[in-house]
Amino acid sequence: MLEKRDIINSIFVASFPVYGIGSYISAAISPSTGYLLSAAPFFVIVLFYLVDLLYRRNFAIRVNGWYLLMVLFLVSTVSSLFVALHKNLPDTNPTLMMARSALLLFPFQAFVVVQLYNEEGETLAKLTFKSLSLLLLINLIGFFAFGITNALHSIEGRLNFPFLDGFYSGSCLLAILSLMMLHFFRDVRGDAFKLTGWFAYFGLNLVLLFYINSRLTKLVFLLIVILLAFNLLGKLRSIYWISLFTVPILLSTGMLLYEVLSLPVFSSILQRVDLLDVTTFNGRAFLWKDALDWLMYDQRGLILGNGYRGHYFLDLVSDVAELWNEKDLHHLHLHSTSLEILVGQGLVGYGIFLLLFYRLFSYLRNDYRMKGNYAIFFSVAVFLLIIMQVDTFLYMESLGALLFMWLFSFAVMHRKKKGKEKVRESIIQEVEFQN
Repeated sequence: MLEKRDIINSIFVASFPVYGIGSYISAAISPSTGYLLSAAPFFVIVLFYLVDLLYRRNFAIRVNGWYLLMVLFLVSTVSSLFVALHKNLPDTNPTLMMARSALLLFPFQAFVVVQLYNEEGETLAKLTFKSLSLLLLINLIGFFAFGITNALHSIEGRLNFPFLDGFYSGSCLLAILSLMMLHFFRDVRGDAFKLTGWFAYFGLNLVLLFYINSRLTKLVFLLIVILLAFNLLGKLRSIYWISLFTVPILLSTGMLLYEVLSLPVFSSILQRVDLLDVTTFNGRAFLWKDALDWLMYDQRGLILGNGYRGHYFLDLVSDVAELWNEKDLHHLHLHSTSLEILVGQGLVGYGIFLLLFYRLFSYLRNDYRMKGNYAIFFSVAVFLLIIMQVDTFLYMESLGALLFMWLFSFAVMHRKKKGKEKVRESIIQEVEFQN
């Protein structure tokens, strides 16, 4: 018999592939239509829950205060869209902003509903992996079978997955799936057939990641794999705070990084190791410096932000636009989720975002150390934590932003702890107290 949970879980599995198709439509055909299509599965999940709630007539608050803080951040993000609309940002209109708002607001609510229908949470890791794998599959079919490329951003000579919100999201998707697979390997060590299948899938991902050739994604992925290999990932609490200074660290160590990446072992993996290219991070350094100069000296709109694409209204990156011969200044972005939020939503919005991420980091780190149901997601969270500093993968309605909402939905639920979980948690707390 088909249960309500099965229906919810099936829609969830379909949600990321549908999101990918909607991303292509929004870039190639109609932005508003694409955004609404991407939001459709999440809307259906929320609607299903509300109808079910009316029939059951048994409402109970199952979330904690962090839920409200996430909603507040999402409202801040939506508000930045309408601030930009009010300031007459080119290529915007009320219909478009309403459609984008739907894609910003519905996914998190839907993810919380998925949590409600999966009380134990034991199958959520597999559902996530299945959904992301289907997203990868439709991209492989679209690119290799039909020759479709990304309509928003593509680079000739490299793999350009069509059903994603941008070119670099493909490399991030592969990295995240690969990190999850490293966890699955331990579950099938005694089954040679399954182990071979997992290694084949993992190897395919590495090959695809190589041909997309996003150097920063490769480096972040490699860093996390090394930390996992030496069992350091759960021990380095400071990685959260260090990651916040990723951009200043990169800007001040460009030459050192070039010397390291010039070594044969790295140059063969990264393929493109050019002095100017590496030290400026393919031009990103110019954007980062402009944003940091605004933070240190200009500070217009520092508290509440300047709206979506705030740098356009501040004329922050006109020098980079001239350098790149980009006539449409509003098409540029800062190549950093953190800087985009800081400029667009100010210290208030950025501060809320950092609080949310610290909550997520702490929650998943504890579960990782206790070897709980969500341990598999900790390496993914650390990947998102670092990559958000150097990419817009987590900004607005990007794939990374949806994944962040999904992971955070774990941290807002009131759950009943099982006996084993209580024992593990008490042991870890005792060890931490002794240390």
